[in-house]
Amino acid sequence: MVRLGLVGAGWWAREVHAPAFHRAGARIQGVYAPGSARAKALAEAYGAKVYEEYEALLQEVDAVAIATPDATHVPLALAAVRQGKHIFLEKPVATNLDDALMLLRTVDAQGVVAMTALTARTDWAAETAVAYRERLGKVVAFRGAFLADYLADPRAPLAWRAKRVGGGPAGVVGDLGAHLFDLAVWLLDSPLGKVWARVATVFPGRENPDMAGVLAEAEAALGFLELSRVHPIRPQRLYLELEGEQGALRVVPSLAGRATEASLFWSSRPGTWEPVVLDPSLLRGRDPQEPWGLFHFRELARRFLEAVTKGTSPTPSLRDGVAAQAVIQAVLESASEGCEKEVFPVRA
Repeated sequence: MVRLGLVGAGWWAREVHAPAFHRAGARIQGVYAPGSARAKALAEAYGAKVYEEYEALLQEVDAVAIATPDATHVPLALAAVRQGKHIFLEKPVATNLDDALMLLRTVDAQGVVAMTALTARTDWAAETAVAYRERLGKVVAFRGAFLADYLADPRAPLAWRAKRVGGGPAGVVGDLGAHLFDLAVWLLDSPLGKVWARVATVFPGRENPDMAGVLAEAEAALGFLELSRVHPIRPQRLYLELEGEQGALRVVPSLAGRATEASLFWSSRPGTWEPVVLDPSLLRGRDPQEPWGLFHFRELARRFLEAVTKGTSPTPSLRDGVAAQAVIQAVLESASEGCEKEVFPVRA
């Protein structure tokens, strides 16, 4: 049984990481969350203990699951990897590409398992869509958006995600962009090569972007991707459309709701959108009525523990997360410099 340390004791660690890994068969060894009043209750719920020192936790676990503010991801992950511990890391991997690449090199040198929590990779509709890619023919265009309202209230207290000290410079480009960029790369089966972007900070006091618009190229396909964390309408909405020479796909993952809310549509050329029945074999024993996040993380946790046990590479890997980080970096640089930017190639 894999001994797992939970790093962080916030809502996501309590409601998603801990139950997902517990149900997947991990032994929750302990919780490291300095200064958190919630760490004790989280540890007690799984018969674990609270660790005041990170080094002490690392001495007694095989792996860590890191659910902390973005700026802390790489330091915590590096400390674990250098001691030969496997890492399950929230997205975005880092606050800049150099740190993400350094972590990737260290993981490769140490030979440990490393996974990025890119939840669209385990979404019921997105996984079903993979089987339809060849029917598209050559992809000529793509478009998508991730629109959310979690910072839509300008009167609310400033969250760590909107501060550079916690969320880094990327803002919505890192937080929601990591999901959308990875989904596009995965379903296009091609890296994004060039981007031309604009970003905006909508409300005063925010230290990083609230919105972004990105023109992107993937081989011969041209796409437009939109991001917002100040979209005033609920529920949040994530979608991606792929337009090929022979047809088109529209994927609507359920990252804001239960898996049954996911949907997939196909259109011939010419034609109209027709719903596609989602593949029941991709549930893998999960209940599609499970709460937001838990459905996706149960499969991520299963894959991570399997990779640790067998010594294989999981999907999505840390390398997938770093590839998304490369797009994040190019988008920020394009917006800052007002020109097209090449996306740094992160080789498989």
